Amino acid sequence: METTNQHRAERVWRRGEHVPELDGLRGFAILVVTLYRFGKGFPEETVIGRWIGFVLSQGDRGVDLFFVLSGFLITGILIDGKDRPHYFRNFIARRSLRIFPLYFCTLAALVIAARLVPEVAEMFSLPLGNQFYLWTYLVNVKMSLENQWCFGYLDHFWSLAVEEHFYLVWPFILYHARSTLTLRVTIGLAVLSAVSRVGYVLVSQHGVAADVLTIFRVDSLLIGAAVAVVARNPNALESLKKWMLIPFLVCTAVVAMGMALNKGLFTLTHTLWPTIWACILVWLMTANRSAKLARFFNLTVLRSLGKYSYAMYIFQNPLIPLMSAVLTATSFTTVTGDAVTSHLSYIGLMFALTYIAAVASWNLLERHFLKLKRYFPNV
Repeated sequence: METTNQHRAERVWRRGEHVPELDGLRGFAILVVTLYRFGKGFPEETVIGRWIGFVLSQGDRGVDLFFVLSGFLITGILIDGKDRPHYFRNFIARRSLRIFPLYFCTLAALVIAARLVPEVAEMFSLPLGNQFYLWTYLVNVKMSLENQWCFGYLDHFWSLAVEEHFYLVWPFILYHARSTLTLRVTIGLAVLSAVSRVGYVLVSQHGVAADVLTIFRVDSLLIGAAVAVVARNPNALESLKKWMLIPFLVCTAVVAMGMALNKGLFTLTHTLWPTIWACILVWLMTANRSAKLARFFNLTVLRSLGKYSYAMYIFQNPLIPLMSAVLTATSFTTVTGDAVTSHLSYIGLMFALTYIAAVASWNLLERHFLKLKRYFPNV
C-alpha cells in the first residue's frame, strides 16, 4: 500500500528520467495531425458534418505541439550535457540517427518507385521536380521564395526542415550563452521570431513564408525551450505553474475569437497555440501521476502513437495518393449511403494503415539505427 501511495504522489517529471506521459503528449499531437490530414474535404452538407469538419480542421495545430515538445526535450538534453565531453558530436550524431535514416530512405524509395512506376512519378511530380530542396532540408525556403506550397504530397516536410534548422543552430547558442542569461536569450529570440513574422505579414500579403520559414516559426520551439530552462530549477517550475492559468485563458480566448470571426489575427495564432500547449506541458510535468491529466497522457494507446509518431507523420500524406486507386473518402458511400459515415470510415482505415506502416518502419529500419546511439552517450 505504501508503494502504491508513493507512486501516486510522484511527480510526472523528474530531471534525467524518461517520462512516459510526454510520449503520450506526442501521441496526442500525431493523433490530431493525422485526423486533420485525412479529414480534409470533410462533407459539410449537414450540421454534424460541419461540426466534425471544423474539429478536424483544427488538427494542424498538433504541429505546434510537436514544436513545443521538441524545443523542450532538445533544450533539456543540451543543457544537461553542456559540461560533458563531445557535446556537439554526440548531440548531432544522436539526432542524425533518429531523423535521417527514415527521412532519406523515404525519399530514395519515392525516387526509385517513380522511375519504375509511371503513376507514382505523376503523383509525386511536384516534389520530385524539386528534389534538391528535399535532400537538403530546404523545403520551407523554396516555398518561401516561390510563395506557394510547391511540394505536393510532401508539403508537410516544411516542419521537418524547421526542426532540422533548429537542431543545427540552437546547440551553439546554448553552449555559448551564460547560464544566468539562458532564459532571457530564449524568450528574447522567441519574441523576435514572433514580432518579425507579424511585421512581415503587415508589410506583405501574408505569403507562405509567414507559415513555414524557420525564422518566423521558431518561436514555437523556443517557447518549449523556455519551459525546459525553467524546469532545470524545480522550484521555478512550481512557481511558473501558479501563473499558467492567465496566459492559457487569454490565449484560448483570443484564438476562439479569431475562429468565431474567421480572422487570421496576423498569424498571432502561430504563437498563441504554442503558448497554450506550453501551459498544458507545465501542468502535466508538475502534476502527480495520479492526476487525471497525467493518467490521460499515460494511456497506452497515446504512448504507442507517440513511439511511432515520426514515421506516421512522414507517411500520412504520401499514403493518400498511393492508396487512391483502392481507397478514397467516397469509397464507402455506396455501402453506407451517407457521406459523413463514408469519410469517417476512410479516416479510420487510413489512420490504421499509417500506424501499421509506422510500426513496420520502426521494426525494419529505425530501431536498428537507434541502437547505434550507445556509441554517442548523453551521459
